[in-house]
Amino acid sequence: MYIGWPTNVNKIVLDSTNVTVGEGATVQDNLESGGEKKSRLVNANPADKFNVTMEFSFEEDSKDENNYTELDRFWIWYKYRHCYGTNPFKFPAILINSNHQEGNSVESREHAANAYNNQQQPVIPLTEADIPDTEYYKITSAANADKSGHCMRVSMTWETAATGPYTIPDDISEINRIEAHNGYVDVYLTSTPDTEPSENTWTVYFKKGNLDPEVLTINNVVFDGDTIARLYFTPETEAGTYTVTIGEETSQFVIEV
Repeated sequence: MYIGWPTNVNKIVLDSTNVTVGEGATVQDNLESGGEKKSRLVNANPADKFNVTMEFSFEEDSKDENNYTELDRFWIWYKYRHCYGTNPFKFPAILINSNHQEGNSVESREHAANAYNNQQQPVIPLTEADIPDTEYYKITSAANADKSGHCMRVSMTWETAATGPYTIPDDISEINRIEAHNGYVDVYLTSTPDTEPSENTWTVYFKKGNLDPEVLTINNVVFDGDTIARLYFTPETEAGTYTVTIGEETSQFVIEV
């Protein structure tokens, strides 16, 4: 399991960020003849390492209802949610040369990425195809911060991480209601959660007519940065009444003949 990025904290990775790929993938053995060395593979998928630099505002206008600035929200998340690198988190893929979104124009991708990464409501509504590819990371170094204007510039080492049986911190935000549609369900929360919802945040049950409910696979999630999360699933094609249940909340949608 993994956690989300802190709510209302920007996802802008600065250009000074660099990556190391393949460290620890091989070792070299000395051959008996000629002093030659032979490399052999010891790790087929070593973690990519990123020297990430980001900026977080401490201005008054970045404060939330709890009087926390964007910088405060990042530090709280880093210390008490990410637990200094213990819990992997989901984030738009940094290594864009091998993890890039296909099928849309450059202009469309840039527009969608800007809206998504800054948790803003775009003029053109986002669709599932606009969601950038994501990966899972851990911050494996101490986070170093320097003042940069009205922001703190934070430098840290991120490593790609596989998901596993991690303990997720409790969140006080609860579901108020849900609205199901063919292909997605909107989840309305009682308050802004500490971390963005992900595909693993809730167990979603799905059934057609009077059939037994089954666990629904959620493909992607878009969060508005406040209290609404849209969970995408594969649309149905057959006519009928479909029921979606999350916790104690239920909603239905109908496909006409």
